[in-house]
Amino acid sequence: MNLRLVEDFFEHLDRFSEFATIDQSEKVSFQTEDYPLVSLAYGNPAGPTLLVIGGIHGLERIGAQLAISLLKGFYDRLAWDVVLQGLLKQIQIVFIPVANPVGYFATTRSNGDGIDLMRNAPLEAEHKTPWMLGGQKHSARWPWYRGEKVAQENEFIFKTIKKILATSDTLISVDLHSGFGFKDQLWFPFAYSEREFDQLAEFHLLMELFEKTFPYHIYKIEPQSQVYLTHGDLWDYSFLNFKKPHQVYIPITLEMGSWIWVKKNPLQLFSRAGLFNPIKAHRMNRTLRRHRPLFDFLTHSLAAENLWAKPNDMLKQEALTKARQKFFSGRKK
Repeated sequence: MNLRLVEDFFEHLDRFSEFATIDQSEKVSFQTEDYPLVSLAYGNPAGPTLLVIGGIHGLERIGAQLAISLLKGFYDRLAWDVVLQGLLKQIQIVFIPVANPVGYFATTRSNGDGIDLMRNAPLEAEHKTPWMLGGQKHSARWPWYRGEKVAQENEFIFKTIKKILATSDTLISVDLHSGFGFKDQLWFPFAYSEREFDQLAEFHLLMELFEKTFPYHIYKIEPQSQVYLTHGDLWDYSFLNFKKPHQVYIPITLEMGSWIWVKKNPLQLFSRAGLFNPIKAHRMNRTLRRHRPLFDFLTHSLAAENLWAKPNDMLKQEALTKARQKFFSGRKK
C-alpha cells in the first residue's frame, strides 16, 4: 500500500498524461499555498461517460485515495489491455480525484473558506432537513456551512459536467465518500426532495444489470432521501440544471461505511481522521480492492447503454413499476 497516494498523484501528474486530456488550469489558494484543481479525461468525448470524483470532503481521505487508486489501476491497465483500448473508442472515463485539495491536506471536511462543498449548490430542500446536518448559513466556524456563493471547487466540477454533457448524452457520476453506518451504500437522487428520481427506470435497469452480474455484492442501494435530506446537493443541482431533456444522467454517491473500521479498531476514535478512514494498512488495502468490481462494471455498462439508458416504453414502465416497489413501497403517504 502507498500511504502517499494523493501526494504522489500531484507530484507525478504528468505520468497520467499519455492517453489523457488533463485540465489543471485552475488553482485554489489557501494561506501561502496554491492547490491545483485537476480533471483527467480518457476516451471518446462523444461516447457515454463515467465521471469519478473523490475528496469532496477532505476529512474523508479514503475517497480521494480510492479515486487515485482506481485511476492508477485504470491507467496502468490501459498501457497493455487492448480490449480496454478498444472500449475507449466508444466511451469516456473522467476523473476528478481530489475535488477539495485544501480540505484533504488540512484534514478538514470543508474547503479553505470553511464551506461544505456538498451543501454549497444554490438549491433549497423541499422538505425539512436535519438541524445543522442539512446545511446552515450561520457561520463558517460551524460544520455543514453552505457559503454565500458557489465555491471555486464546485465551479470546477460544474464546468466539467457541463463539458461532458455538451458532447455526450449519457453520464454516470460516482462520488466517493465515507463515514455513515456499518455498510457500504450506493445513494441515488434526490437529496433535496422526497420525490421520485426523474430517471428512476434507467437507474433501476442499470442496478438490475449490476445485481445480475454481482448477485452477492456488498452495497445497500437506496435513494438518499430515505437517509436524510440536505440543502445544496451538488448532484441534484447538476441533474436539474445541466442535463438536457433527451439525456440520461445518473448521479451515484458511494458512501463507505466507516463505522466498521472504528468497531474493529476503537482507538481510531482518538484520531481526527479515524472516524472516517481505515487506519490499519490491511484495511486500507481491502478498501481499495473492494470497489474495483463496481468501477469495472460501470465502465463496461457504458458500452451497453442500450440495455439500460434507452429502454422502449414497455420496458421503461416495467422497470419503473419494479423500482417504485423496491425503493418507495414503504414510504408513508
